[in-house]
Amino acid sequence: MNIVRPVWINDESEHVQLIRDFFRNYPKQVIVVWLALSIASVAEGLSLSTLLPLLSIATGDSANMVGHKTTDFLTQTLHWASINPTISTMVVLVVIGLVVKAGLTLLAYREVGYTVAAIATDTRLAFLRALSASRWEYFLSQRTGRLANSISTEATNSAGAFQSLANLASISSQSAVFLAVALLINWKIAGLAILIGAGIFMLLKIMVSISREAGSQQKGAFQQLMALLTDSLSSLKPLKAMAREQHMDQMLERQTRHLNDALRTSVLASETLKAVQELLIGLVLVAGVAASLTLLDLELSEIMVLTIVLARLLTKLSKLQQEYQKLVSKEAFYWAMDEAIDEARDAREEGFGERSPSLHRGIRLEHVSFAYGGRTVLHDVDIDIPAGQFTTLVGFSGAGKTTLIDLIIGLLRASSGRVLIDDAPIDDLDIRAWRHMIGYVPQDTVLLHETVYNNIAIGDDSLTEADVETALRKAGAWAFVSALSEGMHTSVGEHGGRLSGGQRQRIVIARALVHKPRLVILDEATSALDPDTEREVSATLAALGEEHTVLAVSHRAALTERSDIVYRIENGHATRMADDARATA
Repeated sequence: MNIVRPVWINDESEHVQLIRDFFRNYPKQVIVVWLALSIASVAEGLSLSTLLPLLSIATGDSANMVGHKTTDFLTQTLHWASINPTISTMVVLVVIGLVVKAGLTLLAYREVGYTVAAIATDTRLAFLRALSASRWEYFLSQRTGRLANSISTEATNSAGAFQSLANLASISSQSAVFLAVALLINWKIAGLAILIGAGIFMLLKIMVSISREAGSQQKGAFQQLMALLTDSLSSLKPLKAMAREQHMDQMLERQTRHLNDALRTSVLASETLKAVQELLIGLVLVAGVAASLTLLDLELSEIMVLTIVLARLLTKLSKLQQEYQKLVSKEAFYWAMDEAIDEARDAREEGFGERSPSLHRGIRLEHVSFAYGGRTVLHDVDIDIPAGQFTTLVGFSGAGKTTLIDLIIGLLRASSGRVLIDDAPIDDLDIRAWRHMIGYVPQDTVLLHETVYNNIAIGDDSLTEADVETALRKAGAWAFVSALSEGMHTSVGEHGGRLSGGQRQRIVIARALVHKPRLVILDEATSALDPDTEREVSATLAALGEEHTVLAVSHRAALTERSDIVYRIENGHATRMADDARATA
Protein backbone atom coordinates (compact mmCIF):
# COMPACT_ATOMS: atom_id res chain seq x y z
CA MET A 1 0.00 0.00 0.00
CA ASN A 2 2.98 2.33 0.36
CA ILE A 3 3.02 3.86 -3.12
CA VAL A 4 4.20 7.32 -4.02
CA ARG A 5 2.36 8.36 -7.17
CA PRO A 6 3.65 11.22 -9.33
CA VAL A 7 1.16 13.96 -10.00
CA TRP A 8 1.43 13.32 -13.71
CA ILE A 9 0.36 9.70 -13.50
CA ASN A 10 -2.43 8.97 -16.02
CA ASP A 11 -5.49 6.76 -15.71
CA GLU A 12 -3.95 3.78 -17.54
CA SER A 13 -0.92 3.90 -15.27
CA GLU A 14 -3.23 3.97 -12.26
CA HIS A 15 -4.94 0.78 -13.46
CA VAL A 16 -1.60 -0.94 -14.04
CA GLN A 17 -0.33 0.22 -10.66
CA LEU A 18 -3.52 -1.05 -9.02
CA ILE A 19 -3.06 -4.50 -10.55
CA ARG A 20 0.60 -4.53 -9.48
CA ASP A 21 -0.39 -3.59 -5.94
CA PHE A 22 -2.86 -6.44 -5.67
CA PHE A 23 -0.52 -8.95 -7.31
CA ARG A 24 2.39 -7.96 -5.08
CA ASN A 25 0.38 -8.10 -1.87
CA TYR A 26 -1.91 -11.04 -2.72
CA PRO A 27 -0.15 -13.10 -5.43
CA LYS A 28 -1.70 -16.48 -4.65
CA GLN A 29 -5.25 -15.10 -4.56
CA VAL A 30 -4.80 -13.19 -7.81
CA ILE A 31 -3.47 -16.27 -9.63
CA VAL A 32 -6.22 -18.56 -8.31
CA VAL A 33 -8.95 -16.07 -9.23
CA TRP A 34 -7.54 -15.42 -12.69
CA LEU A 35 -7.08 -19.11 -13.56
CA ALA A 36 -10.47 -20.17 -12.21
CA LEU A 37 -12.33 -17.36 -13.97
CA SER A 38 -10.48 -17.94 -17.24
CA ILE A 39 -11.21 -21.68 -17.31
CA ALA A 40 -14.81 -21.07 -16.23
CA SER A 41 -15.26 -18.55 -19.03
CA VAL A 42 -13.89 -20.97 -21.60
CA ALA A 43 -16.19 -23.72 -20.34
CA GLU A 44 -19.25 -21.47 -20.51
CA GLY A 45 -18.37 -19.98 -23.85
CA LEU A 46 -17.72 -23.30 -25.53
CA SER A 47 -20.76 -25.01 -24.05
CA LEU A 48 -23.25 -22.29 -24.95
CA SER A 49 -21.74 -20.78 -28.09
CA THR A 50 -21.30 -24.16 -29.80
CA LEU A 51 -24.63 -25.60 -28.69
CA LEU A 52 -26.42 -25.11 -32.00
CA PRO A 53 -23.48 -26.14 -34.22
CA LEU A 54 -22.94 -29.28 -32.15
CA LEU A 55 -26.61 -30.20 -32.30
CA SER A 56 -26.60 -29.67 -36.06
CA ILE A 57 -23.65 -32.06 -36.38
CA ALA A 58 -25.37 -34.61 -34.20
CA THR A 59 -28.51 -34.52 -36.38
CA GLY A 60 -26.53 -34.61 -39.60
CA ASP A 61 -27.80 -31.18 -40.73
CA SER A 62 -24.56 -29.33 -40.33
CA ALA A 63 -24.30 -28.23 -43.92
CA ASN A 64 -27.24 -25.86 -43.57
CA MET A 65 -26.37 -24.66 -40.11
CA VAL A 66 -22.86 -23.31 -40.29
CA GLY A 67 -20.03 -23.04 -42.76
CA HIS A 68 -18.14 -26.16 -43.86
CA LYS A 69 -14.90 -25.00 -42.23
CA THR A 70 -16.66 -24.71 -38.91
CA THR A 71 -18.27 -28.12 -39.39
CA ASP A 72 -14.95 -29.73 -40.26
CA PHE A 73 -13.23 -28.16 -37.26
CA LEU A 74 -15.90 -29.32 -34.81
CA THR A 75 -16.07 -32.78 -36.35
CA GLN A 76 -12.30 -33.21 -36.14
CA THR A 77 -12.30 -31.99 -32.53
CA LEU A 78 -14.96 -34.53 -31.55
CA HIS A 79 -13.16 -37.30 -33.43
CA TRP A 80 -9.87 -36.41 -31.70
CA ALA A 81 -11.66 -36.66 -28.33
CA SER A 82 -13.21 -40.04 -29.36
CA ILE A 83 -16.73 -38.64 -28.91
CA ASN A 84 -19.61 -39.92 -31.01
CA PRO A 85 -21.66 -36.84 -32.08
CA THR A 86 -25.16 -37.81 -30.98
CA ILE A 87 -27.80 -35.50 -29.57
CA SER A 88 -27.57 -36.97 -26.06
CA THR A 89 -23.77 -36.76 -26.14
CA MET A 90 -23.85 -33.12 -27.21
CA VAL A 91 -26.36 -32.19 -24.51
CA VAL A 92 -24.21 -33.94 -21.88
CA LEU A 93 -21.16 -32.01 -23.10
CA VAL A 94 -23.01 -28.72 -22.83
CA VAL A 95 -24.25 -29.54 -19.32
CA ILE A 96 -20.76 -30.61 -18.23
CA GLY A 97 -19.39 -27.32 -19.50
CA LEU A 98 -21.99 -25.34 -17.56
CA VAL A 99 -21.36 -27.35 -14.37
CA VAL A 100 -17.60 -26.84 -14.68
CA LYS A 101 -18.19 -23.15 -15.24
CA ALA A 102 -20.46 -22.88 -12.18
CA GLY A 103 -18.02 -24.74 -9.93
CA LEU A 104 -14.99 -22.73 -10.99
CA THR A 105 -16.92 -19.46 -10.75
CA LEU A 106 -17.96 -20.35 -7.20
CA LEU A 107 -14.33 -21.13 -6.34
CA ALA A 108 -13.12 -17.91 -7.91
CA TYR A 109 -15.66 -15.63 -6.26
CA ARG A 110 -15.25 -17.29 -2.90
CA GLU A 111 -11.57 -16.37 -3.18
CA VAL A 112 -12.57 -12.90 -4.37
CA GLY A 113 -14.79 -12.43 -1.31
CA TYR A 114 -12.06 -13.58 1.05
CA THR A 115 -9.52 -11.34 -0.67
CA VAL A 116 -11.79 -8.28 -0.61
CA ALA A 117 -12.28 -8.80 3.13
CA ALA A 118 -8.52 -9.27 3.60
CA ILE A 119 -7.72 -6.10 1.63
CA ALA A 120 -10.18 -4.04 3.67
CA THR A 121 -8.79 -5.46 6.92
CA ASP A 122 -5.14 -5.04 5.93
CA THR A 123 -5.81 -1.49 4.73
CA ARG A 124 -7.51 -0.53 7.99
CA LEU A 125 -4.72 -2.07 10.07
CA ALA A 126 -2.03 -0.40 7.97
CA PHE A 127 -3.71 2.96 8.45
CA LEU A 128 -4.23 2.45 12.20
CA ARG A 129 -0.60 1.37 12.69
CA ALA A 130 0.71 4.29 10.66
CA LEU A 131 -1.52 6.67 12.60
CA SER A 132 -0.52 5.34 16.02
CA ALA A 133 3.16 5.62 15.07
CA SER A 134 2.84 9.19 13.76
CA ARG A 135 3.97 12.37 15.49
CA TRP A 136 1.58 13.85 18.02
CA GLU A 137 1.45 17.15 16.11
CA TYR A 138 0.27 15.27 13.01
CA PHE A 139 -2.50 13.53 14.94
CA LEU A 140 -3.68 16.83 16.40
CA SER A 141 -4.00 18.27 12.89
CA GLN A 142 -6.42 15.53 11.78
CA ARG A 143 -10.20 15.63 12.11
CA THR A 144 -11.64 12.64 13.96
CA GLY A 145 -14.46 12.24 11.44
CA ARG A 146 -11.97 12.21 8.57
CA LEU A 147 -10.04 9.40 10.25
CA ALA A 148 -13.25 7.47 10.95
CA ASN A 149 -14.28 7.81 7.31
CA SER A 150 -10.93 6.45 6.14
CA ILE A 151 -11.25 3.39 8.37
CA SER A 152 -14.86 2.69 7.38
CA THR A 153 -15.98 3.96 3.97
CA GLU A 154 -12.69 4.40 2.14
CA ALA A 155 -11.23 1.06 3.26
CA THR A 156 -14.39 -0.80 2.18
CA ASN A 157 -14.65 0.90 -1.20
CA SER A 158 -10.94 0.57 -1.94
CA ALA A 159 -11.19 -3.19 -1.33
CA GLY A 160 -14.14 -3.27 -3.75
CA ALA A 161 -11.71 -2.31 -6.52
CA PHE A 162 -10.33 -5.87 -6.36
CA GLN A 163 -13.79 -7.31 -7.01
CA SER A 164 -14.23 -5.00 -9.99
CA LEU A 165 -10.88 -6.18 -11.38
CA ALA A 166 -11.97 -9.81 -10.91
CA ASN A 167 -15.23 -9.10 -12.74
CA LEU A 168 -13.28 -7.45 -15.54
CA ALA A 169 -11.05 -10.52 -15.83
CA SER A 170 -14.09 -12.82 -15.98
CA ILE A 171 -15.93 -10.77 -18.60
CA SER A 172 -12.77 -10.34 -20.68
CA SER A 173 -12.21 -14.11 -20.77
CA GLN A 174 -15.83 -14.74 -21.79
CA SER A 175 -15.62 -12.08 -24.47
CA ALA A 176 -12.45 -13.64 -25.88
CA VAL A 177 -14.16 -17.05 -26.15
CA PHE A 178 -17.27 -15.64 -27.85
CA LEU A 179 -15.05 -13.67 -30.21
CA ALA A 180 -13.16 -16.83 -31.18
CA VAL A 181 -16.41 -18.70 -31.89
CA ALA A 182 -17.79 -15.80 -33.94
CA LEU A 183 -14.59 -15.59 -36.00
CA LEU A 184 -14.74 -19.33 -36.55
CA ILE A 185 -18.25 -19.10 -37.98
CA ASN A 186 -17.78 -16.00 -40.17
CA TRP A 187 -14.72 -13.87 -39.61
CA LYS A 188 -15.89 -11.00 -41.81
CA ILE A 189 -19.12 -10.34 -39.93
CA ALA A 190 -17.43 -11.00 -36.60
CA GLY A 191 -14.67 -8.54 -37.41
CA LEU A 192 -17.20 -5.92 -38.47
CA ALA A 193 -19.15 -6.43 -35.26
CA ILE A 194 -16.00 -6.01 -33.19
CA LEU A 195 -15.16 -2.76 -34.94
CA ILE A 196 -18.67 -1.49 -34.25
CA GLY A 197 -18.41 -2.63 -30.62
CA ALA A 198 -15.11 -0.79 -30.24
CA GLY A 199 -16.75 2.31 -31.66
CA ILE A 200 -19.56 2.03 -29.11
CA PHE A 201 -16.98 1.59 -26.36
CA MET A 202 -15.12 4.75 -27.38
CA LEU A 203 -18.34 6.68 -27.87
CA LEU A 204 -19.47 5.97 -24.31
CA LYS A 205 -16.09 6.58 -22.72
CA ILE A 206 -17.30 9.99 -21.60
CA MET A 207 -19.65 8.23 -19.16
CA VAL A 208 -16.66 6.51 -17.59
CA SER A 209 -14.94 9.87 -17.15
CA ILE A 210 -18.07 11.24 -15.47
CA SER A 211 -18.10 8.23 -13.11
CA ARG A 212 -14.46 8.81 -12.22
CA GLU A 213 -15.15 12.44 -11.35
CA ALA A 214 -18.28 11.46 -9.40
CA GLY A 215 -16.27 8.89 -7.45
CA SER A 216 -13.73 11.53 -6.52
CA GLN A 217 -16.51 13.90 -5.44
CA GLN A 218 -18.16 11.15 -3.36
CA LYS A 219 -14.87 10.47 -1.62
CA GLY A 220 -14.42 14.13 -0.71
CA ALA A 221 -18.06 14.57 0.31
CA PHE A 222 -17.97 11.48 2.54
CA GLN A 223 -14.82 12.76 4.22
CA GLN A 224 -16.31 16.17 4.94
CA LEU A 225 -19.66 14.79 6.08
CA MET A 226 -18.15 12.25 8.49
CA ALA A 227 -15.77 14.84 9.93
CA LEU A 228 -18.57 17.37 10.41
CA LEU A 229 -20.92 14.74 11.86
CA THR A 230 -18.37 13.55 14.42
CA ASP A 231 -17.56 17.10 15.50
CA SER A 232 -21.26 18.01 15.70
CA LEU A 233 -22.28 15.01 17.78
CA SER A 234 -19.55 15.73 20.32
CA SER A 235 -20.95 19.26 20.67
CA LEU A 236 -24.64 18.34 20.62
CA LYS A 237 -25.40 18.94 24.31
CA PRO A 238 -24.17 22.57 24.51
CA LEU A 239 -25.79 23.34 21.16
CA LYS A 240 -29.16 22.01 22.32
CA ALA A 241 -28.77 23.84 25.61
CA MET A 242 -28.44 27.10 23.66
CA ALA A 243 -31.13 26.17 21.09
CA ARG A 244 -28.53 26.41 18.33
CA GLU A 245 -28.71 22.84 17.03
CA GLN A 246 -30.57 24.05 13.93
CA HIS A 247 -27.37 25.72 12.72
CA MET A 248 -25.58 22.40 13.02
CA ASP A 249 -28.46 20.79 11.10
CA GLN A 250 -28.08 23.34 8.33
CA MET A 251 -24.36 22.64 8.00
CA LEU A 252 -24.97 18.89 7.90
CA GLU A 253 -27.79 19.37 5.39
CA ARG A 254 -25.55 21.36 3.04
CA GLN A 255 -22.86 18.70 3.17
CA THR A 256 -25.41 15.89 2.75
CA ARG A 257 -26.87 17.59 -0.32
CA HIS A 258 -23.38 17.91 -1.77
CA LEU A 259 -22.94 14.17 -1.29
CA ASN A 260 -26.39 13.62 -2.80
CA ASP A 261 -25.37 15.52 -5.93
CA ALA A 262 -22.29 13.33 -6.34
CA LEU A 263 -24.35 10.15 -5.87
CA ARG A 264 -26.96 11.33 -8.40
CA THR A 265 -24.25 12.06 -10.94
CA SER A 266 -22.76 8.60 -10.43
CA VAL A 267 -26.12 6.82 -10.77
CA LEU A 268 -27.08 8.89 -13.82
CA ALA A 269 -23.81 8.10 -15.58
CA SER A 270 -24.16 4.40 -14.79
CA GLU A 271 -27.77 4.09 -15.94
CA THR A 272 -27.19 6.24 -19.03
CA LEU A 273 -24.31 4.01 -20.03
CA LYS A 274 -26.46 0.91 -19.61
CA ALA A 275 -29.45 2.29 -21.53
CA VAL A 276 -27.41 3.64 -24.45
CA GLN A 277 -25.43 0.42 -24.69
CA GLU A 278 -28.59 -1.67 -24.97
CA LEU A 279 -29.99 0.65 -27.64
CA LEU A 280 -26.82 0.65 -29.74
CA ILE A 281 -26.36 -3.12 -29.45
CA GLY A 282 -29.95 -3.67 -30.59
CA LEU A 283 -29.48 -1.35 -33.57
CA VAL A 284 -26.24 -3.08 -34.55
CA LEU A 285 -27.84 -6.53 -34.43
CA VAL A 286 -30.88 -5.45 -36.47
CA ALA A 287 -28.67 -3.75 -39.03
CA GLY A 288 -26.38 -6.78 -39.13
CA VAL A 289 -29.22 -9.23 -39.77
CA ALA A 290 -30.64 -7.02 -42.51
CA ALA A 291 -27.24 -6.67 -44.18
CA SER A 292 -26.59 -10.41 -43.95
CA LEU A 293 -29.87 -11.24 -45.66
CA THR A 294 -29.77 -8.57 -48.37
CA LEU A 295 -26.09 -7.89 -49.04
CA LEU A 296 -24.11 -10.94 -47.95
CA ASP A 297 -26.72 -13.53 -48.95
CA LEU A 298 -26.07 -15.74 -45.90
CA GLU A 299 -28.21 -18.68 -44.88
CA LEU A 300 -30.80 -17.92 -42.19
CA SER A 301 -29.43 -20.70 -39.99
CA GLU A 302 -25.94 -19.22 -40.16
CA ILE A 303 -27.33 -15.79 -39.35
CA MET A 304 -29.11 -17.26 -36.31
CA VAL A 305 -25.89 -18.68 -34.89
CA LEU A 306 -23.98 -15.48 -35.56
CA THR A 307 -26.74 -13.39 -34.02
CA ILE A 308 -26.75 -15.47 -30.83
CA VAL A 309 -22.97 -15.43 -30.51
CA LEU A 310 -22.53 -11.76 -31.42
CA ALA A 311 -25.40 -10.69 -29.17
CA ARG A 312 -23.68 -12.35 -26.24
CA LEU A 313 -20.33 -10.92 -27.29
CA LEU A 314 -21.62 -7.36 -27.51
CA THR A 315 -23.49 -7.82 -24.23
CA LYS A 316 -20.27 -8.95 -22.56
CA LEU A 317 -18.46 -5.96 -23.99
CA SER A 318 -21.13 -3.65 -22.60
CA LYS A 319 -20.80 -5.31 -19.18
CA LEU A 320 -17.06 -4.91 -19.50
CA GLN A 321 -17.49 -1.17 -19.85
CA GLN A 322 -19.99 -1.02 -16.99
CA GLU A 323 -17.58 -2.89 -14.69
CA TYR A 324 -14.77 -0.61 -15.80
CA GLN A 325 -16.98 2.31 -14.84
CA LYS A 326 -17.38 0.83 -11.33
CA LEU A 327 -13.64 0.30 -11.10
CA VAL A 328 -12.72 3.90 -11.85
CA SER A 329 -15.29 5.05 -9.31
CA LYS A 330 -13.81 2.85 -6.56
CA GLU A 331 -10.25 3.71 -7.50
CA ALA A 332 -10.73 7.19 -6.04
CA PHE A 333 -11.26 5.62 -2.62
CA TYR A 334 -8.31 3.26 -3.08
CA TRP A 335 -5.88 6.05 -3.89
CA ALA A 336 -7.33 8.26 -1.13
CA MET A 337 -6.70 5.48 1.38
CA ASP A 338 -3.24 4.89 -0.05
CA GLU A 339 -2.46 8.60 0.25
CA ALA A 340 -3.72 8.71 3.85
CA ILE A 341 -1.46 5.78 4.80
CA ASP A 342 1.56 7.32 3.08
CA GLU A 343 0.89 10.68 4.73
CA ALA A 344 0.70 9.08 8.18
CA ARG A 345 3.87 7.08 7.52
CA ASP A 346 5.69 10.21 6.39
CA ALA A 347 4.70 11.80 9.72
CA ARG A 348 6.18 8.88 11.66
CA GLU A 349 7.50 9.79 15.09
CA GLU A 350 11.26 10.30 15.03
CA GLY A 351 13.29 7.61 16.69
CA PHE A 352 14.49 7.82 20.27
CA GLY A 353 17.25 5.77 21.90
CA GLU A 354 17.43 2.28 23.36
CA ARG A 355 18.51 3.07 26.92
CA SER A 356 16.31 1.54 29.65
CA PRO A 357 14.60 4.31 31.65
CA SER A 358 14.43 4.64 35.43
CA LEU A 359 12.87 7.15 37.80
CA HIS A 360 14.63 7.11 41.16
CA ARG A 361 16.01 10.67 41.36
CA GLY A 362 13.62 12.74 39.31
CA ILE A 363 12.94 14.69 36.12
CA ARG A 364 14.76 17.87 35.16
CA LEU A 365 14.18 20.34 32.35
CA GLU A 366 17.26 22.41 31.47
CA HIS A 367 16.91 25.58 29.38
CA VAL A 368 13.99 24.05 27.46
CA SER A 369 12.36 26.07 24.70
CA PHE A 370 9.55 25.03 22.39
CA ALA A 371 7.88 26.77 19.45
CA TYR A 372 4.83 25.64 17.54
CA GLY A 373 3.74 27.11 14.23
CA GLY A 374 6.23 29.95 14.56
CA ARG A 375 4.92 30.91 18.02
CA THR A 376 7.18 30.50 21.06
CA VAL A 377 5.31 28.60 23.77
CA LEU A 378 8.17 27.95 26.21
CA HIS A 379 11.45 29.83 26.54
CA ASP A 380 14.50 28.80 28.59
CA VAL A 381 12.48 26.81 31.14
CA ASP A 382 14.22 25.14 34.10
CA ILE A 383 12.17 22.78 36.28
CA ASP A 384 13.05 20.07 38.82
CA ILE A 385 10.51 17.33 39.58
CA PRO A 386 11.92 15.17 42.41
CA ALA A 387 11.00 11.49 42.45
CA GLY A 388 8.47 10.51 45.10
CA GLN A 389 7.03 14.01 45.46
CA PHE A 390 3.90 15.83 44.31
CA THR A 391 4.69 18.64 41.84
CA THR A 392 2.04 20.91 40.34
CA LEU A 393 2.17 23.29 37.37
CA VAL A 394 -0.21 26.25 37.46
CA GLY A 395 -0.92 29.04 35.02
CA PHE A 396 -3.48 30.54 32.69
CA SER A 397 -4.93 28.56 29.82
CA GLY A 398 -2.49 28.51 26.90
CA ALA A 399 0.51 29.28 29.09
CA GLY A 400 2.25 26.04 28.07
CA LYS A 401 1.47 23.69 30.97
CA THR A 402 0.22 20.84 28.79
CA THR A 403 3.11 21.44 26.40
CA LEU A 404 5.52 20.79 29.28
CA ILE A 405 3.66 17.57 30.05
CA ASP A 406 3.90 16.48 26.40
CA LEU A 407 7.65 17.19 26.40
CA ILE A 408 8.13 15.00 29.47
CA ILE A 409 6.04 12.20 27.94
CA GLY A 410 8.01 12.50 24.70
CA LEU A 411 5.01 13.38 22.53
CA LEU A 412 6.77 16.62 21.60
CA ARG A 413 10.50 17.34 21.14
CA ALA A 414 12.08 20.46 22.60
CA SER A 415 13.30 23.08 20.13
CA SER A 416 16.31 23.57 22.40
CA GLY A 417 17.44 22.49 25.84
CA ARG A 418 17.21 19.05 27.47
CA VAL A 419 14.61 16.91 29.19
CA LEU A 420 16.41 14.59 31.63
CA ILE A 421 14.96 11.49 33.28
CA ASP A 422 17.27 10.43 36.13
CA ASP A 423 19.95 12.56 34.39
CA ALA A 424 19.48 10.65 31.11
CA PRO A 425 18.36 12.70 28.06
CA ILE A 426 14.91 11.59 26.97
CA ASP A 427 16.19 11.29 23.39
CA ASP A 428 18.47 8.44 24.54
CA LEU A 429 15.69 6.44 26.20
CA ASP A 430 13.55 3.60 24.92
CA ILE A 431 10.52 5.86 24.62
CA ARG A 432 7.91 3.09 24.77
CA ALA A 433 9.48 1.71 27.94
CA TRP A 434 9.44 5.23 29.41
CA ARG A 435 5.80 5.80 28.50
CA HIS A 436 4.91 2.44 30.01
CA MET A 437 6.17 3.87 33.32
CA ILE A 438 3.62 6.71 33.09
CA GLY A 439 0.03 6.78 34.31
CA TYR A 440 -1.87 9.60 32.59
CA VAL A 441 -5.15 11.12 33.85
CA PRO A 442 -6.62 13.59 31.32
CA GLN A 443 -9.04 16.41 31.92
CA ASP A 444 -11.78 14.70 29.91
CA THR A 445 -13.05 11.53 31.57
CA VAL A 446 -13.43 9.45 28.42
CA LEU A 447 -15.02 6.08 29.24
CA LEU A 448 -15.98 3.30 26.85
CA HIS A 449 -19.52 1.93 26.75
CA GLU A 450 -18.15 -1.12 28.54
CA THR A 451 -17.75 -2.62 31.99
CA VAL A 452 -15.69 -1.02 34.74
CA TYR A 453 -13.15 -3.82 34.33
CA ASN A 454 -12.75 -3.30 30.57
CA ASN A 455 -12.50 0.47 31.03
CA ILE A 456 -9.52 -0.07 33.30
CA ALA A 457 -7.80 -3.03 31.63
CA ILE A 458 -8.37 -1.68 28.07
CA GLY A 459 -7.86 -5.11 26.52
CA ASP A 460 -4.62 -5.94 28.38
CA ASP A 461 -4.89 -9.71 28.96
CA SER A 462 -1.95 -9.64 31.39
CA LEU A 463 -4.06 -7.74 33.94
CA THR A 464 -6.12 -9.77 36.40
CA GLU A 465 -9.20 -8.87 38.41
CA ALA A 466 -6.93 -8.55 41.43
CA ASP A 467 -4.84 -5.94 39.58
CA VAL A 468 -7.97 -3.99 38.68
CA GLU A 469 -9.30 -4.19 42.24
CA THR A 470 -5.98 -2.89 43.60
CA ALA A 471 -6.10 0.06 41.19
CA LEU A 472 -9.72 0.79 42.14
CA ARG A 473 -8.81 0.79 45.83
CA LYS A 474 -5.89 3.20 45.24
CA ALA A 475 -8.20 5.47 43.26
CA GLY A 476 -10.78 5.43 46.07
CA ALA A 477 -13.31 3.79 43.76
CA TRP A 478 -13.66 0.32 45.23
CA ALA A 479 -16.42 1.27 47.67
CA PHE A 480 -18.90 2.33 44.98
CA VAL A 481 -17.74 -0.20 42.35
CA SER A 482 -18.18 -3.16 44.71
CA ALA A 483 -21.70 -1.92 45.46
CA LEU A 484 -22.73 -2.01 41.78
CA SER A 485 -25.07 -4.80 40.65
CA GLU A 486 -22.29 -6.76 38.94
CA GLY A 487 -19.31 -5.19 40.64
CA MET A 488 -16.43 -4.39 38.31
CA HIS A 489 -18.28 -6.19 35.50
CA THR A 490 -21.09 -3.62 35.49
CA SER A 491 -21.46 -1.52 32.34
CA VAL A 492 -20.83 2.20 32.85
CA GLY A 493 -23.14 3.22 29.98
CA GLU A 494 -22.48 5.57 27.08
CA HIS A 495 -19.54 7.83 28.04
CA GLY A 496 -19.93 6.58 31.62
CA GLY A 497 -23.42 8.08 31.89
CA ARG A 498 -24.46 5.70 34.69
CA LEU A 499 -21.80 7.15 36.99
CA SER A 500 -21.39 10.55 38.61
CA GLY A 501 -18.60 12.92 37.59
CA GLY A 502 -16.48 12.04 40.59
CA GLN A 503 -16.99 8.31 40.04
CA ARG A 504 -15.98 8.61 36.39
CA GLN A 505 -12.86 10.52 37.42
CA ARG A 506 -11.88 7.79 39.88
CA ILE A 507 -12.32 5.11 37.20
CA VAL A 508 -9.96 7.07 34.95
CA ILE A 509 -7.46 7.38 37.81
CA ALA A 510 -7.66 3.61 38.36
CA ARG A 511 -6.98 3.11 34.66
CA ALA A 512 -3.79 5.17 35.02
CA LEU A 513 -2.67 3.21 38.10
CA VAL A 514 -3.45 -0.37 37.06
CA HIS A 515 -0.09 -1.02 35.37
CA LYS A 516 1.82 0.29 38.42
CA PRO A 517 3.42 3.41 36.88
CA ARG A 518 6.40 5.24 38.38
CA LEU A 519 5.12 8.65 37.22
CA VAL A 520 1.47 9.73 37.50
CA ILE A 521 0.49 12.76 35.39
CA LEU A 522 -2.72 14.64 36.16
CA ASP A 523 -3.72 17.04 33.39
CA GLU A 524 -6.44 19.26 34.92
CA ALA A 525 -7.86 16.06 36.40
CA THR A 526 -10.16 17.81 38.90
CA SER A 527 -11.21 20.91 36.94
CA ALA A 528 -14.67 19.58 36.03
CA LEU A 529 -15.61 18.47 39.56
CA ASP A 530 -17.69 20.27 42.16
CA PRO A 531 -15.76 21.60 45.21
CA ASP A 532 -16.67 18.75 47.59
CA THR A 533 -15.89 16.02 45.05
CA GLU A 534 -12.73 17.87 44.05
CA ARG A 535 -11.47 17.87 47.64
CA GLU A 536 -12.13 14.14 47.96
CA VAL A 537 -10.41 13.32 44.67
CA SER A 538 -7.51 15.67 45.50
CA ALA A 539 -6.97 13.83 48.77
CA THR A 540 -6.82 10.58 46.82
CA LEU A 541 -4.34 12.05 44.35
CA ALA A 542 -2.16 13.48 47.11
CA ALA A 543 -1.96 10.04 48.71
CA LEU A 544 -0.47 8.71 45.47
CA GLY A 545 2.67 10.74 46.17
CA GLU A 546 3.61 8.23 48.85
CA GLU A 547 4.25 5.54 46.21
CA HIS A 548 4.54 7.48 42.95
CA THR A 549 6.08 10.60 41.49
CA VAL A 550 3.08 12.83 40.79
CA LEU A 551 3.03 15.71 38.29
CA ALA A 552 -0.19 17.69 38.07
CA VAL A 553 -1.48 20.53 35.92
CA SER A 554 -4.02 22.58 37.85
CA HIS A 555 -5.04 26.03 38.99
CA ARG A 556 -7.32 24.87 41.80
CA ALA A 557 -6.33 25.43 45.43
CA ALA A 558 -7.62 22.00 46.47
CA LEU A 559 -4.74 20.40 44.58
CA THR A 560 -2.00 23.01 44.90
CA GLU A 561 -2.36 23.10 48.69
CA ARG A 562 -1.52 19.40 48.83
CA SER A 563 1.50 19.70 46.52
CA ASP A 564 5.13 19.54 47.63
CA ILE A 565 6.30 21.85 44.84
CA VAL A 566 4.35 24.32 42.68
CA TYR A 567 5.60 26.07 39.52
CA ARG A 568 3.80 28.94 37.82
CA ILE A 569 4.01 28.87 34.02
CA GLU A 570 3.62 32.37 32.59
CA ASN A 571 4.80 34.11 29.42
CA GLY A 572 6.77 31.02 28.43
CA HIS A 573 8.76 30.90 31.69
CA ALA A 574 8.52 28.76 34.83
CA THR A 575 8.82 30.17 38.36
CA ARG A 576 8.79 28.14 41.56
CA MET A 577 6.19 29.48 43.97
CA ALA A 578 6.67 30.01 47.69
CA ASP A 579 4.50 27.98 50.04
CA ASP A 580 2.50 30.99 51.21
CA ALA A 581 1.58 31.96 47.63
CA ARG A 582 -0.05 28.66 46.66
CA ALA A 583 -3.52 29.47 47.90
CA THR A 584 -3.80 32.27 45.33
CA ALA A 585 -2.33 30.20 42.50
